[in-house]
Amino acid sequence: MSLFFYAVFTLGVVLGGLVLLVLYSLLAMAAKGDEHLDQLELEQYRDLEYAPPLTKRGKSENIRVSATPDLSHGGTT
Repeated sequence: MSLFFYAVFTLGVVLGGLVLLVLYSLLAMAAKGDEHLDQLELEQYRDLEYAPPLTKRGKSENIRVSATPDLSHGGTT
């Protein structure tokens, strides 16, 4: 076999190895990114679990009673 064949074969092996190395690196980074996202979601869920409950807005349960003072009458009834 000629020297040209060996040169092309060696170049193909080297380039193929580099392509495989890049693909492996991309997959490893994607897996690590998924782990970090999962960890972040768990931390957010934990923070929401221990957060104080949301308070109700200024709505009154009784429709006839206003939640805010009526300022048009000077505050007296």
